[in-house]
Amino acid sequence: MRRDPRLIAVLVVGVVVAVTWIAEAVAPTPSGSVAAKSSVIALRQSTLVCPQAGGSPDNGAARIAYADAEAAASGGSALTAQALGAGGSAAPVPLLPGKAWVVDGPAAIGPVQLTASGSAAGSLSAVQFTRAPVGPASQISAMQCAGATTDAWFAGFSSEVGAHATLLLTNVDSAPASVDVSIWGGAPGAPSIRRGIAVGASSQVSVALDEVEPGLSAGVMHVVATVGRVVPAVRDDAANGSIPLGVDWLPPTAAPAKTQTVPGILGEAGSRRLIIANPGELDATVSLTVVTADGAFEPTDFAAVQVAAGSVSDIALDPVLQAEAAAVVVTSTEPVVAGGISALPLDATGASDFAFTAAAAPLSGPTVVAGGEIAAQRRTELVLSAPGDDAQIVVSILPTSPGSTRTENPVTVPGGTTTVLDISTLTGDAAPAVVVTPVSGGPIYAAWALEEMSSNGASSAVTNAVSSASPTGEAGTGAITELVLATPVRSLLRPPARFDPAAGLG
Repeated sequence: MRRDPRLIAVLVVGVVVAVTWIAEAVAPTPSGSVAAKSSVIALRQSTLVCPQAGGSPDNGAARIAYADAEAAASGGSALTAQALGAGGSAAPVPLLPGKAWVVDGPAAIGPVQLTASGSAAGSLSAVQFTRAPVGPASQISAMQCAGATTDAWFAGFSSEVGAHATLLLTNVDSAPASVDVSIWGGAPGAPSIRRGIAVGASSQVSVALDEVEPGLSAGVMHVVATVGRVVPAVRDDAANGSIPLGVDWLPPTAAPAKTQTVPGILGEAGSRRLIIANPGELDATVSLTVVTADGAFEPTDFAAVQVAAGSVSDIALDPVLQAEAAAVVVTSTEPVVAGGISALPLDATGASDFAFTAAAAPLSGPTVVAGGEIAAQRRTELVLSAPGDDAQIVVSILPTSPGSTRTENPVTVPGGTTTVLDISTLTGDAAPAVVVTPVSGGPIYAAWALEEMSSNGASSAVTNAVSSASPTGEAGTGAITELVLATPVRSLLRPPARFDPAAGLG
């Protein structure tokens, strides 16, 4: 008799099942096996882009402020900088562990690529900082030099008459990228989309948003790289003729979610606005919780704000803030995007300045930011918010002085409050960096702000009080810029290795 081939197939299946069962029985459990656990790999190299560094000091050069949170030099650490493009060559930048320092950019303004290796890949902060002369005063702007991504959101730029918003797309890879940009802020409904923006290898593309989507008082944008990766950056500036009204970079904001926390709403006089976009297809009902130095509360007027599908709401916070610094927690029935704008009052000439903040995650580890300035006319602050329980943190000062060392300062932010910490109370260093490290307690959100005094020597607070008391103002306006603190990714997660008895069988 011929053997039935179906019986052979059954036998083969049985053998495979038995082998699989035996392998599972004798294989180490995930809790007892290194191979079965995910492993964390320290980041050994990072590439950052400063989108507009360099230029002439007479025209407002953009310098790069650095800070290395490592307390001591580590073997193999290195840092290089180069102008992006075919003519750029990498030049070494000396690392100063546990210190802060500032370096001029290239002679011509443009994108600068920074490459950090070794421990510096996870401990370095680089901030592009610009002080541009405007008559007898100056305007200041700052942004964190950032790494490449495929997805980013921005909230709060304007494309009205006199406003100029620019999207810079930088590609540091050796392959081209393609980018889609979606913009909300006009009529409710589907966004305006510009597809297939080509960004060549090692190049930068500039997109004038006031030409793509003009007339927006507050726009929200989604940048998606459909091919490759880019470093997106958004610069917003406004003027009334020749009178400057402000300039700054928008920090990336969190992706759509039903709960968003926006730290760094600055205090003192001037206008404070919250931008909320609903990019979905269902209307959203939004409520706000405001977290100030006096505590957290829910303003009655903002208990049920309606944000239509595909629309952007521009909410004035001045009536509820009373010139206090704050964080705002946004709770929504549908996923939303949020950001904030702090603007100084107009001065005697009609000039002003503004700064942007964005929704962020709570700090999850040591977070370093460079670029602080302390002088008779300059003030650097941390705006710290703990919307939940008390938050215990350590604020470390990284000095610039050769003989100075890092100092540690324990700080407790009471639950449900916002604390403004003047860095000059912790150090007399002229250009310190800070490291904010959460230690225990509830979540902590943080923003970094630099304020510059007016041309008449009055402090920002005095200038703002004078300007707000008089429609014409009797003092020159100050200048402000702001950074939202976000803990960088310092490691990669390697998935667990598992035994697969079917591997190689086909």
